This record gives sequence, structure tokens and C-alpha cells, in this order.
Amino acid sequence: MLAIALLGIHLLLQCWFWFYNRALFAEVYSREAGLIFFRSLQQDWLSLCIVNLPTILLMALMAWMTRPGIRRPLIFFARAFFIAGNILALALNCIDIGYFSFDRHRANLDIGFVLGDSLSSFKSILAGYWPILLVFALLVIAIVKMAKLLPEPGGERRSSPVSLLLLQLALCAFLLLSTGLPGRPIIPSTPLLSISPRALPLAQNSLLTWIYSCLHRSRELKPVAYFSQEELASIVKTNHNLSPANGAPGFQKKNVVVFILESFSRAYVMPGDPQKAHTPFLDSLIRKSMFFPHSFANGFSSNQGIVAILGGLPALTDEPFFYSPFANTPLYSIGNILKEKGYNTNFLMGAGRDHFGFGKFAHMAGLDHAYWQDDFNDDRFYDGNWGIFDEPFLQYGARILSTKPQPFFATFFTISAHSPFTIPPALRARFDFPDQSPAQRGIAYTDYALQQFFSTCRQMPWFRNTIFVFCADHWFTPDSRTVFSYLNNCTIPIIVYDPAHDTGSIRPQVAGQVDLAPTILDLLGYKGTYSGFGRSLLDTTGSAADRYVINRLYENYQLITNEYILGFDPVQDKSSYLYRYTTDSTLRDNLLADTGSSAVRHRLERLIRANIQAYSQALTRRSLE
Repeated sequence: MLAIALLGIHLLLQCWFWFYNRALFAEVYSREAGLIFFRSLQQDWLSLCIVNLPTILLMALMAWMTRPGIRRPLIFFARAFFIAGNILALALNCIDIGYFSFDRHRANLDIGFVLGDSLSSFKSILAGYWPILLVFALLVIAIVKMAKLLPEPGGERRSSPVSLLLLQLALCAFLLLSTGLPGRPIIPSTPLLSISPRALPLAQNSLLTWIYSCLHRSRELKPVAYFSQEELASIVKTNHNLSPANGAPGFQKKNVVVFILESFSRAYVMPGDPQKAHTPFLDSLIRKSMFFPHSFANGFSSNQGIVAILGGLPALTDEPFFYSPFANTPLYSIGNILKEKGYNTNFLMGAGRDHFGFGKFAHMAGLDHAYWQDDFNDDRFYDGNWGIFDEPFLQYGARILSTKPQPFFATFFTISAHSPFTIPPALRARFDFPDQSPAQRGIAYTDYALQQFFSTCRQMPWFRNTIFVFCADHWFTPDSRTVFSYLNNCTIPIIVYDPAHDTGSIRPQVAGQVDLAPTILDLLGYKGTYSGFGRSLLDTTGSAADRYVINRLYENYQLITNEYILGFDPVQDKSSYLYRYTTDSTLRDNLLADTGSSAVRHRLERLIRANIQAYSQALTRRSLE
């Protein structure tokens, strides 16, 4: 009965997960409902078997014991394992109900790092997700009460043959389910055998995805050899010899300021988009800048976006690069290159010191000086959740830059456009747009903060000798009306502004976060080597179809070109979907079985396999060369 009760709880949580995130699964068709339920039941049952295996083993051992002195500690530990294991399983599934909309996958190894750095914002979590926290608290009480229903340790007789048989059958059921009825292990991607990739999170159990991620950590980058080294080098380059593509006579020691904009979906700044936020400053800046409207993120979280932008590495593993065993891979990216050119390098963020481990990575990426909330040292401007409001911190940053020797390189990471989208009390009325969501109002406030920063910096002598770059760390759902798809969930803006050359242009090519570093070096007229997966957006060699962005969503790697998006399952070593999004914006017509698209599919599969091999090789060999 306990097993049935636990299974029922997990199934109800799965239903709640779907209901809470229903806007993200609007494209999941009802005909899949039965298969989703079956696969969800399979994953839930297996996760319950795993967390309760210690309890089952202890109960089986206790059944053979006759001495109460031995039985008492056994039942104590059996109950302790029952409580701890089931609370962990329920906690992960409850967390994913609310957190899934941020990172688009069920719990994995990264969840521990995210939770550890989110404790300071517990008040906002409590305010925004109190129903989930309340239900979790009630479930904890229920688990403790269920533990008391386990057999008491008293009595001298051994358990009956029937009870022993039941325990043995439970163990056999666990072994059978863990290997899978068809003879293949059940893993988080197993539901893909019968349901579409977009429905996969609905069928997964968060405990199972987390366990698999932890166990799979050392094998995520297993060696693959799709191509010879010569052929691989002709497809994917990670070590580039750059030469100026913009006609610059030589290296120009211009300052560079990069803004990593928290949660800035492309829709927020795209003229005419129904989800457009109130961003008058960025609107005016776009008209004077190089604007890349077909830009996509190489990651789905902040700790992935920063690595892609500053390190030139897409996010193809669960664990953040700078926490992984591969963190000792040398990065010869933009910060390190500019340091060699005499630049003063800086990282500025209004959050706590080393928030999300960004301090570690900034240092790895060659940024020597870091400024945080405690350096700002005035908690009157603390937002109560993440750190200092963007406007006062950017003003502080402007003052810091005025003290720096030129040339300097600085990266600002904004924080105010993050849930719960807090706005300073004195400015709330200014951004109280009734037709916009809290996220859009947070974007509007950050736009205002940037406007104030530029108003200050325009008075400084270094301003016109500076290149300003704007890029989001990841996409964020504008509101519940936004339809989630493989494509729009990674759309971001990229803007490059040079006050000395403020003739605006719209650049139509596909662009990714990893392309920013070589683009900046190109703008500076840098001639030399650069390591990373990106390619300068000023490089006009090749065709538009040669440009692509790679990222990882659910269990699939994705490759996005100027026309197509391909999903590739590395476990099964085959494609999961192929859509021509330029003519199929809702991604309904999967072209995998279309013979007319086979040439495109083979070309994109070749690209994505080459990237997987190059990425694995670069990190396992600790070298991007």
C-alpha cells in the first residue's frame, strides 16, 4: 500500500508539473497523452524503487533476524532511509515544477549549484512559489507518517514465508525495471522511444534525471571518433588565425564594454513583436548599431551563457564548465588575449561575491579585477533578493571605469531583470505599465539603468573610444501566452555599438554567443590566434547556410542554421527532429522522414557530430588547439 501511495503522489506531482508549465507544452498533442502517462509511470516507479532499495534490503534482512537487539537498529535505519530518500525525490520534483520554466530541463547536476547560490533570494522564492513550498511541507509530514507504518521491531519470530516472498518479489521487480523490459536500461531519454522530444519533460521523473546526470558525469564527454582528425579540422575549427576583416590598418586599442543582460529574450527588444517591452534606450541604440536579430543562445542558464560569451564554449554538459573536472582546460579567449595587448580587464556584477561561481570563471577568462555588492558597499540599494539594483550599480561601474587606465575591457552582468523582477520603490510608478508582465517591467527598468549609465559615460573622455556589446545570458518566457518551441526558447538579441561609427545596420546572419569574442577581436583589428567555437560575425567568407548555433535542450543537441533546426540524440546516435522553421514557424512538420530533406539532414548531422567530437576532444585533452 505504501508503494501505491507514493506512486500516486508522484503521478499527481507530474500532473501539477504539466499544469504549472502548460504554456510551455502547448504544442504537445493530446494523442501522446497515453504514451506520456505510461512512460511517466515507468520513470516514477523506477525512481521509487531506487530510493527505497536500502529500505527494502534492510527489511529483508530484518525478516531473518530473531533478536530484538539487532532488529531495532535495522528498523531505525530502514525508516531513516525511507524518509531521506523519499523526501529527496519529492523535493526534486517539487523544485522542477517552479524552476523548469527557467532552464527548460528536469533536475540535473547543475541544480545543486543553482540552489546554493539562490539561498539569498529565499524571500522571493517564498513569495512567488509558496503553494509549491506548502505542498512540499505537507508531503514531508506525510512521508514521516508513512515511515511509522513500516513493521515494528518487536517479536521473536521470523517473518512469514509470504512476507519474505513479497520482499524478494519487490527486489526482482526493481532489477527487472532497472534493466528495462526490452533488455535496455531505463534512462531519462527512454521515453523518446515512443513520444516526441518536446513532450519528454512531461514523462520524466526529476530524481531519475538527477541521478543519471550525477552518474553520467564522467561519461558525458566520452571519446567519439566520427571523423579523422584531418576531416574534423575541416568541419569545426577551435583554434583560429584571425586577421582584420573590417579593413582596419592594425590593432586599435579601443576600450571594450560587454553587457551580459539577464533574461533578455529577443522578443523584448524586437520592433513589432507582440511581447516587446518598453525599451526606448535600446530601441534608439539599435538604430545606431550593428543589430543581429537572428541570434541564439548557446546555453539555457546564466552559468552557461557567461562561458559561451567570454570563453567561446557552448554548453554541451549538465555541469557548469567552471565546476567540472575539465575546469583546468586553458582558455585563450578574449580576456586573456586583450590582457596580452595591455588591457586592464574587469568584471562587474551587483550580486554577492562570486555569485553562481562567476568570479571563478571571470578569473579563468582573463578578467583580473572584479567588483561586487560588497565593493559597492551601500545596502540601501539592495533589491532584497539578488543584489544591488542595476541603475545604481551601473553608475558605480561608470565611476570605476573612469579610474581605469586605457585601454580597458569590462564585462557587466545585470541582475534586475531576474525573477521576482524587483524595481526600486521610488521608480515603481514609472514602470507600472498595465499591459506588460513583471518580466517586461524588469526589462524596462534595466533599459532605464543602461540609459543612465550612458548619460554618465558620454561625459567621459574614453566614451567615443569604446565599443559596447550587448548580449543576453539566456532566453526567458515573456509571459504565459508565449508558445514554447525548440527555436524560440533560445532567441536572444546581440547588439554592437561604436559611438565613433554610429551608422546602424541590421545583420541577417545567424549569430551565437560564442561568436562575440572573435567579432570583438575583429573589430579591434586583431591579428593572431584565438581559441573557441565561435566565428567572427564580420567574416563574410562562405555562405549563409554555413553559419550555425549549437546548444543542448533536454536530452538533445540542437543545431540551428539560417533555415533549419535539427535535434540530435547522442545516446541513440540519431536525429530526433528536423524542421524548416523559415516556412514552418510552429514546427509542426518534422522532416526526418522526408526524402527531399535527406541531403540537408545529412549535412546538419555531419556538423553536429563534428561539434560533439571537437567539444569532447577539446575538454578531455585540456586543449582547444
